[in-house]
Amino acid sequence: MFKNIWMRRGVLLLLAYAFYLWSWNSAFAQSENLEQRLSQHIHFTEDGPNTVGHILINDRTEGINQSTWIYVKGALDYYKQHKPIFIILELNTPGGEVYPAQLISDALKDIDIQYNIPVVAYINNWAISAGAMLAYSCRFITVVKDGSMGAAEPVLQDAAGKMEAASEKVNSAMRIDFANRSGFFDRDPLIAEAMVDKDLILVMRDGKIIKLDNENQIRTAEPNPDIVISPKGKLLTLSAKQLIEYGVADILVPPTKVIPTTSEEQELGKWPASQEPLFHQPFFDTIPHATIDSFRMDWKMHFFALLASPIVSSLLFMGLVIGFYMEFSTPGFGLPGTLAVTCLFLIVLSSFALEIGNWLELIFLLTGLGVILIELFVLPTFGLLGFIGIILFIFGLFSLMLPGLNSISFEYDTNTLNAAGEMAFRRLGWLCGALVLSFVIIAIISRYITPQLSGFSRLVLKGNEQVGYLAGENPSTLPAPGSQGKAFTTLRPAGKVTINDVMYDAISVGALIEKGASITVIGIDGSTLVVSHQTGFTQETNI
Repeated sequence: MFKNIWMRRGVLLLLAYAFYLWSWNSAFAQSENLEQRLSQHIHFTEDGPNTVGHILINDRTEGINQSTWIYVKGALDYYKQHKPIFIILELNTPGGEVYPAQLISDALKDIDIQYNIPVVAYINNWAISAGAMLAYSCRFITVVKDGSMGAAEPVLQDAAGKMEAASEKVNSAMRIDFANRSGFFDRDPLIAEAMVDKDLILVMRDGKIIKLDNENQIRTAEPNPDIVISPKGKLLTLSAKQLIEYGVADILVPPTKVIPTTSEEQELGKWPASQEPLFHQPFFDTIPHATIDSFRMDWKMHFFALLASPIVSSLLFMGLVIGFYMEFSTPGFGLPGTLAVTCLFLIVLSSFALEIGNWLELIFLLTGLGVILIELFVLPTFGLLGFIGIILFIFGLFSLMLPGLNSISFEYDTNTLNAAGEMAFRRLGWLCGALVLSFVIIAIISRYITPQLSGFSRLVLKGNEQVGYLAGENPSTLPAPGSQGKAFTTLRPAGKVTINDVMYDAISVGALIEKGASITVIGIDGSTLVVSHQTGFTQETNI
C-alpha cells in the first residue's frame, strides 16, 4: 500500500518537473521569438541618433473623435518625413467614435507596411473599446501592470440621447471588423471577437483557445478542466497579466522609477528615451542614444480640430444659412454676406483638413453658388436654372460636411450600414437640427429685424444727403406713398416696379415679392421706392 502511494507521488513529481521544464522552455522560446521579431522590425544604429516617435491618446473624458483623427494624421505625416526608428502609441482612452477609430487604425497599419515604421502600442492604463481597435492595429503591444484592454461592444444613441447597445446586425459587423484587425498582426481573432460580443463563450482547452456554442460544453471534470476566458453574457476585458498570457500583448512593463520629464521637455516634445519605463525593458534598453520626439499640434492643427467638432460645424452651417438669408433680404453687400462667405470658407477648410472633402464636391458647391448668383442678379426671373443651382450647392455643401460620405456602404451580410454610414447620419442629424434652428432664427429676423433694415442701403448713395447733387431720380418726382402698381421683376428684395406705366427702382419690405404681384409704395429711400405687397395695405380714397 505504502509502495503504491510513494510510486504515485513519484509520478506526480516527475510530471510536475516535466511541466516546469516545458513551461520554462516555452517561455524562453517565446522570449527568443519576441527578441527576433523586435530586431527584425526595429532597426537602430550604434552611433545614433535613434529617434523614437510618440503619439499620446489620453482622452479619458472626451474619447476618440474627429479631432483625434486630425491629431494622429498630422503626427503620422510628420513622422513620414522625419523617419523615426519606431513610434510609440501611448493609449489611455475609454474608446469613442467608430469611424475616426477606423481611420486611425488604417493609418497606423499603413505607416508600418508602406513606410517601414513599426508602431508599438503602450497601454498606459486603458485601451477600451475603440482604444482596443487602435492597439490591435500596432505591430507590438506593451502594457503596464495595471493596464486593461477590451469591452468594445458598439453602442448607439437613441432619440432621447440615452446610450444603448447596438443591434445584433451592427454587433456582427463590428465583431468581424475586430477579428480582421487583430489577425492582421497574427493575434487570435477569437479574443478580439469576445471583446465585441458578450454572448461569445471562450475557453482555454489543452493549451488552445476555442469557442463553444453553449455553457454545457464547458469541460469541468479533472484532470484537464477548461479555463473559462469569456463567459456568456459578459464582454471580454483582459487585465495586463491576461493580455500577456493569451498572446495579445507582447511585453509587460512593471512599475519603474524613472526621471520625470520637465515642463520644458513636455512643451518641446523632446526628452531622453531613458525617461520612459518601456526603455528599461529588454531589447529597448539596448537602443543607444535613443530620444523621444513626441508630436505636438501647432495652432493650425488646434484650429482644424476645433472646426471638426459637430457643435462648431453646425454653428458654421447656421451662420451660412442665416447670413445668406439676411444678405438677400437687404440691399448691397455687407456684414451678413461676409459672415456667410466666412462660414462657407471655414466649412471647406475643415472638410479638406479632415480629408472628407475632394475637389469634385467643391466644384459642385461653387458651380451651384455661381448659378444662384447669376439667377439673382443677372436674369430677370428665378427659374429652373436657379433651382438647379440650389441642388448643386446643397449637394456639394452636404458632401463636404458629412464625414465618410464617400465610404458609406450597405453590408448585406448584416443588413446595416457600415461605421462610415452611421457617422454620416449622426452628423446629418446635427445639420438637420441646425437647419431647423436656423429657420426659427430667420423667422424672428424677418418679423422683427429685416423691416428695420429694409430702408438701409450700405453701398448706394442716398440722394438727399448730397449737397448740390442728387443720385438717381429726384425724390420729388417719385410716386408718393400709397401709390399702387405692379412688380416688373421679382423683388428679392431689390428689383423693378411699374406705376402708371413708368418703371422705378424699388426694394421690398421683408418677404420676397413675385413678378406681376400688386405692390404699394410705403416710403422713399433716396431715389428708390420702398414697397410692400398690396395685401394688407390699401390706399385711402377720397370721394
